[in-house]
Amino acid sequence: MKKKTIVIILGCLLLIGCLFLILVKTNVIRIGGQPKSDLFAVKDTNNITKVFIADMNGEYTLLVRKDDGWYVQDSVKAMPQKIEELLTTIHNVTLQQTVAKTAQSNINKMMSVNAIKVEIYQNAPKFTIFGIPFFKKERNVKTYYMGPATMDNMANFAILEGFDEPCIVYIPGFRGFLTPYYSFKPVDWYNCDLFSTKITRIQSLQVEDFENHEESYYVEKVGPRFFSLYNVHNELIPDYDTVKLLDMLAEYRDKNYEIFISNMSEGAKDSIIKYNHFKTITLTDVDGNKTTLDMYRKLELDPYYLDAIVGGMERADEEPYNRDKFYAVLNGNTKNLVQCQYYHFDRQNQPLSYFLKKQQ
Repeated sequence: MKKKTIVIILGCLLLIGCLFLILVKTNVIRIGGQPKSDLFAVKDTNNITKVFIADMNGEYTLLVRKDDGWYVQDSVKAMPQKIEELLTTIHNVTLQQTVAKTAQSNINKMMSVNAIKVEIYQNAPKFTIFGIPFFKKERNVKTYYMGPATMDNMANFAILEGFDEPCIVYIPGFRGFLTPYYSFKPVDWYNCDLFSTKITRIQSLQVEDFENHEESYYVEKVGPRFFSLYNVHNELIPDYDTVKLLDMLAEYRDKNYEIFISNMSEGAKDSIIKYNHFKTITLTDVDGNKTTLDMYRKLELDPYYLDAIVGGMERADEEPYNRDKFYAVLNGNTKNLVQCQYYHFDRQNQPLSYFLKKQQ
């Protein structure tokens, strides 16, 4: 008898628990039978750990939050401004209305081929009872499909997983549609910064010139805004143009690339890295953090020319280099080739002799 009573009590508790979870979930989605205006929103954006964005053809971006910021595909630093815009959109996206039943079939068909899937992850509990979180871990807290813009370009069609009706969503006070904030192309999220170190934070700088080895040099901090200059033989240069050197070092506070190279064949990329390396810059800050930039000449006719020589042939000596732009690799990551402009690196590309005082 006691055993039967215990089973009945446990069964009742389980039923009550299931009903509680159903009520909680229903309350999250609807109030008084109507969908909540923040049905698609995630209000606690500070606790978001990952955002996965994909199109219907398999192209995707994975944005991951780490201790030092956001990363694209877990390896490339993301542009802070774009991340902030995305998180603001995730926070503010608002349900305008559900789609009329007569139009739902057409909207569902359109969304099946022309929508962007968005998965949002947080360190979140499975459920909370009386303010107490249970089973907290990283989990998918929201998945929705952001569809095309409405006819007036002021909102978007969208479908939320777990909700049975297609909707129209917008951001109050914002004039425009939302899909530009949900790019599934990784390159759209890349941070263009190469160097962002103030002169007061520079501990040392090494510049290796592979075309003229004697023009290589090394700079070392010896005091606030005081630096020693050494030649390639590690010989101290006692008298140099201080203004030129300080101007060059000051520019490391803001150096970025022009574009990310995403459409070049691996063979062409390998040829650039193998034959066109002309300089390496290694900057170390006062905390010991190193940033290395390998610089490569860009041929006047590449990448088409390079695609034709990937069979092991060396670059033709008569092939001229591009005078305006060059390629670069940051911190040895040869998978990510970027293009830079010479004029933006004018002082960084100067040889050792540029900093020496001219003999009278």
